[in-house]
Amino acid sequence: MKSFFTSVASSALLFVPLAAEARSGTATVYHPWYSGRTTACGQAYVHWGISAAHPSLPCGTKVNVLHKGHALTVTVNDRCNCFLDLSAGAASRLNIPINGIGRVKIEY
Repeated sequence: MKSFFTSVASSALLFVPLAAEARSGTATVYHPWYSGRTTACGQAYVHWGISAAHPSLPCGTKVNVLHKGHALTVTVNDRCNCFLDLSAGAASRLNIPINGIGRVKIEY
């Protein structure tokens, strides 16, 4: 007769965390016109907050954004058609002009 612990141990799943994925691309900055509007995740967009939009990452995903020696963790709370859309608050902390674009690397 098999022991209970042996059968449980042989059928147990082992969860191994995956390595963080990194990608590079061009980040744009939200227009102030969107301030106060509801995002795809159901939150109000705060123009000077720290958030981002991504085409496919799930709502609430924390993403590390790197730009020319600056790093910032933002939360995905909206969808976009580009690589990454940053709030003005996030862009200014990364030294990306709030009326421009910047080449960034994201890790998630």
